[in-house]
Amino acid sequence: MADVDVNALLWALGLLSIPLLLALPMRIAWRLFTGAGHEESQYRNTVLQIIDAGRQVAPFRATLDDVARSLHIQPSQQRLIEADLFHPLTLSHFLLLPTIIIFPLAAVMALPVILIGLPVLILIETLMIRQRFLVKGLTTIEHYMHWQIIHIPKPHRGITTTSTKLNEFSHHVIHFNHVPQGAFLGLFAWLIIHWTFNFDSWGIELAVSTGLYIILLGALSVMNTAFESDLVFVDPAKGRLVPVDQWLESILKPLVGIGLVFLIGRNLLDESRSGNAVLFATSILMLLYGAAVVGIAFRWGYSLWRGSRVKDDFETQIIEALNPLSYDLTRSKGRIEFHVRMEMKERLTSLNEAPPDQLTFADLQALPAAEHKGQIPDNPL
Repeated sequence: MADVDVNALLWALGLLSIPLLLALPMRIAWRLFTGAGHEESQYRNTVLQIIDAGRQVAPFRATLDDVARSLHIQPSQQRLIEADLFHPLTLSHFLLLPTIIIFPLAAVMALPVILIGLPVLILIETLMIRQRFLVKGLTTIEHYMHWQIIHIPKPHRGITTTSTKLNEFSHHVIHFNHVPQGAFLGLFAWLIIHWTFNFDSWGIELAVSTGLYIILLGALSVMNTAFESDLVFVDPAKGRLVPVDQWLESILKPLVGIGLVFLIGRNLLDESRSGNAVLFATSILMLLYGAAVVGIAFRWGYSLWRGSRVKDDFETQIIEALNPLSYDLTRSKGRIEFHVRMEMKERLTSLNEAPPDQLTFADLQALPAAEHKGQIPDNPL
């Protein structure tokens, strides 16, 4: 066995640690960009007051707009603050945040991969949504795990009087929220192919890993879009609520994370013995950011093109198959209350079609728990 080139290994590790070293200052810069002044902090706390109470923001839209105007916060900045609260960025996001800067140029270079992936994406959507594989899978999980699926709308659901413009940064933040899943999944797909087959040709290896990545990314994109329906698994045995989208992420994170650590470590050691560890580390970074660019383009484009249709079709299938109930989870002065409001179908109608009655913060303080509007089933459980 050849000796390990320690110098090359250290250089490779140092190169791979650059995104980690840049993540902390970028997080601070992001905080300053979204607003760290007194006015922005005051508006952020105002929105948090609604979120902490377990209420939707839509009924307080007029009041929030008045608060933003009184604090001299521009509407675009107001939407950016709300996007940061509803879709917070974690460390994995800041590792990939430079891709937003290079995205316009990199998206052109990634266009062939995106065009090849569109037919695969449509095929996966057909199987999961039109053939009802996804709703059948959730039904099986509910039965096998002895869980129950219910509906709890997130705070940002419902009609608002302001719409996000497509070219605003807040719009990109919303779609960037799921990008780390796709980016690390792309790197994971390449490392699996690189480790398993060890092709002599770099082009063949990249083509095969790209095909695998397109399939995995397509399935992930369809599931993430469908799971925007705010479904929640209830585990009565353990007394916990698990949002379906977070349940999916809790499965992917350890699987992909542990796999990446193992595969990167193993390949780095092999390259430091009989190859070029620094070149391998450079390839990892290029593929990671390349996968992030493809992930952003897929997520952004698919959401605009098919997002609403897929989400609506999946919600209809869930209602037909399970007819879940919609609940409110509210908190007031340390007291948490969890109770049924109405059926999911009725709740979606009230959120998507009926303009919400505008409330003031005095109304919020006067309502420690959600109102029991709508027709509540006789036996909700």
